[in-house]
Amino acid sequence: MITIFSTIIKSFSQNSYNTMIDHLPFHRLSCSCGQKGCLIKHAYYKRFIKISGKLYELKILRLICKCCGKTESVLPSWIVPYSQILLKDIITVIQTYLKKLPFENIMINNLLIDESNIRYIIRQFNRHWRERLAVFKIPINHKFTTIMSFKKYNRQFMQIKSTSNILFNNTHIT
Repeated sequence: MITIFSTIIKSFSQNSYNTMIDHLPFHRLSCSCGQKGCLIKHAYYKRFIKISGKLYELKILRLICKCCGKTESVLPSWIVPYSQILLKDIITVIQTYLKKLPFENIMINNLLIDESNIRYIIRQFNRHWRERLAVFKIPINHKFTTIMSFKKYNRQFMQIKSTSNILFNNTHIT
């Protein structure tokens, strides 16, 4: 998996994802096997994302490595692997939980996030991430938490499965 660092969702759409992909310097991307410049477009798969009370379908690009044959998905950093809830919403849930505030505003702002989703996020945070962040004194915000999670743990913040994930930080991509 390759995560493209992007702090801002200007306008979420398949077109904005495609534009991000079109501007990727594929020759600079590394496969999880360590080879650089060997990844080529291979296929797409569907992913559903919960945004503002709607379920959006996004076709995610898969790349294949010419050297080892592994496939890698390309995700923007605002999507947590294996989750339908955006990173910013997950961070809002965790910050609300840590401040011991009610979750009503979160559920009002995104009608597809319910009590069950919130309990799951909190449970996964406590099981897998709370101590990890505390060890390195990593604050919970989009940019810093994402970068430090990759730097210290080689995965996106709140990524639960230990699938290989490489952060590609290209300053020309937003």
